[in-house]
Amino acid sequence: MFLVILDIYYSVPGNSCEKYLTYLPHDGFNNQRIALENSIFLAWFLNRTLIIPPLVFFEGVKPHISRSFNERSKFLSQFIHPNKNQFKHCKSISRCNNTLCFQEGQKNCIIVTYTTYNWEELIDFAFLKEHIKYIHRQDFDFNYLLKSLHINNSSDVYNVTKDKNQFQQRYYDDPTSTIELRKFKERVNLIDLGKRPKKLIHFGSLFSSNRIVRQLSESIEFWNKLMRNMIPNNPIINNIVDKIIDKIGGMNSFIGVHARLKDGFFAKRQNNTVQGLIKKIQTDFKDGVCLTTKIYLAVDVKRDHKSLRPLFQTFSCIYVLDDFNDLLEPLKLLKNPQNGMIMYKFLIPLVDLVVVSKGNKFYGSKSSTFSGYARRLNEIWIR
Repeated sequence: MFLVILDIYYSVPGNSCEKYLTYLPHDGFNNQRIALENSIFLAWFLNRTLIIPPLVFFEGVKPHISRSFNERSKFLSQFIHPNKNQFKHCKSISRCNNTLCFQEGQKNCIIVTYTTYNWEELIDFAFLKEHIKYIHRQDFDFNYLLKSLHINNSSDVYNVTKDKNQFQQRYYDDPTSTIELRKFKERVNLIDLGKRPKKLIHFGSLFSSNRIVRQLSESIEFWNKLMRNMIPNNPIINNIVDKIIDKIGGMNSFIGVHARLKDGFFAKRQNNTVQGLIKKIQTDFKDGVCLTTKIYLAVDVKRDHKSLRPLFQTFSCIYVLDDFNDLLEPLKLLKNPQNGMIMYKFLIPLVDLVVVSKGNKFYGSKSSTFSGYARRLNEIWIR
């Protein structure tokens, strides 16, 4: 129905009537995916052409970019470029006495390795091509973006969330909705946003599965179809996944389990996560069958990590991705077409996610966006 696929290295064909929508990505793959999905819905609802920012992968310790609109925009424009893969990131250290705080200069500098990637290299966009117009953006140069869209004055841009709160605005498709804001600070009715005459609506963060309240029947129908169609489609990854599943014995021969154990909130509740998973599996599998059930475990720590001992002590047959290193070799040859960078270290988590989602049952970690996506895919695979 609609199709515009242009890289914003080039000028977009002039159209004085066309209106656009974009946003700033942040954090890991699944947080960026959720923001993308929300932006697709908004572009459809508001009838605007979606400018899709690149997916940004960081290796190792990534800088925290869940910050205010201005800070995130400045960070992305300064450091993230499609033809580069490293930058020096430093944190300023503040020290305080009884009366005031002062900066001691830049400390704790690290070299950050990253790459930008086109979403269509990983996710099937067939549904998008039928329902919205979209353009791929390759960098975060705001002035170049305006020039590419033939916007001669920044006053023709509406920066939606120019604030310091990542969860500032919640969007409602139904202006009569009585659903509360919850953790969000401000209500925005999409009908009102749709009346904005600005040529470009520029969002800050669009992350959060609860960002948009969809109650109109046509919204719910569109969203449900979108969720069923945002499927990984990279042929190299899919081929590797199929071979791993064949080695395990096929989709019906194992269950998928995801344990999120690293970082902040998840690191503090490792024991609860593992014990909760054990209890759920034991509840579903009676008469000791669970003891011999094949499990594929997607996990962000090594298999000998102490938090996993109860899981391995309870179940006798657990596979992890490291058991299939020989099948991962093709991924070591997959290059980013933009800069030739090998994508292996960035895409390994996606291989893990797709494998774990293809079991005949899936058990995940509470509040994990990795688990949320794997659960959704699992429902698609086994329906």
